[in-house]
Amino acid sequence: MKDNFENEMNQAMNKEREIPAKVRQSIEQSYDLIRVKSKKKKVSYIWKQAAAAACALFITGAVLSNEHVMAGVNEFFSFGDKGIEQAANHGFIQENTSAAADQNIKIALSRYFSDKNKAGMSFELTFEDPSILVGAQEVTMDYRVKNGDGEYIAEFIPDTKALKGNNSHLFISDSRNPLMDKESGEIQYDVIGESHKGQIPALKGAVVEVESVNVFYGTNDMKKIDGKWELAAADSNMLKENFSVQYVMKDGTSAINVSKAEANPTSLNLIFSLEGEYEDENLFAHRMKMIDEDGNEYKADSGFSMDRQTNKTIISTNFPVTSYNQSTKLKLIIEGIGEADLARK
Repeated sequence: MKDNFENEMNQAMNKEREIPAKVRQSIEQSYDLIRVKSKKKKVSYIWKQAAAAACALFITGAVLSNEHVMAGVNEFFSFGDKGIEQAANHGFIQENTSAAADQNIKIALSRYFSDKNKAGMSFELTFEDPSILVGAQEVTMDYRVKNGDGEYIAEFIPDTKALKGNNSHLFISDSRNPLMDKESGEIQYDVIGESHKGQIPALKGAVVEVESVNVFYGTNDMKKIDGKWELAAADSNMLKENFSVQYVMKDGTSAINVSKAEANPTSLNLIFSLEGEYEDENLFAHRMKMIDEDGNEYKADSGFSMDRQTNKTIISTNFPVTSYNQSTKLKLIIEGIGEADLARK
């Protein structure tokens, strides 16, 4: 399975003329992650999600005219994530005022949010020379997030740059430009990072270190602007230490053994195990859902991580069930495998 995957990836990566630079970079980062995890005898489904997201983002990058600016301003973190939307509606988004300028580009970290499962940042970029954006389809950044203790908890950089940390917390990301005003030189760049194991640390004294701004014009045509922008994330008082909801299994006879079910402001982190070493991740893809006591269905649309141990398979994922839901009962359903009833602790 591993050899077939690597052969397919190598064949795809060799078609340089057919793959846009942005998509190629995203796939390379995803492939590197899979290669590292394979050494630990772990398998993850997230590479498919990351590659698909990269292609979709390149094709559907939003470019708004001036008449749509006001509409775009209200679309922070508009990734279609129902859990994040609910957190935003409850005031979970933190306002921020940090900004830095270099290479005739001003970057501001205007908003962010973070819990154990997901973190998001909204940046505003202003180009002193808007002509750089003529013909641009997308703008991205190479950056790292360093926490107050000096640990690099996320590094979204190409593989041509060395890592400064182990990058073990935020291991999958999605980004987009909900606002791109080429005439004024103003760009909005929103990012979401996710941990399938619920291991994102609290952002205290965190600094975003931006190293490059990337402007993509079309297939294999981009401009990389290297510089130094350091943006501080204001410490938030709204993140309550105990603002989470725990759920436990009610039925100990289920084939599914849930070891963790913790709802946070953006999502519910679920970790469960099954007897036996499953080889086909398609047995779980798009087949997992959560149903609350009112019949509402939630799916793990952002993918999952799959680890194998001796005669055991462990799945880690997030569902858009938040601690704001106030659900007392949940039912986990995996089509073709089984069900597990969960009750609020």
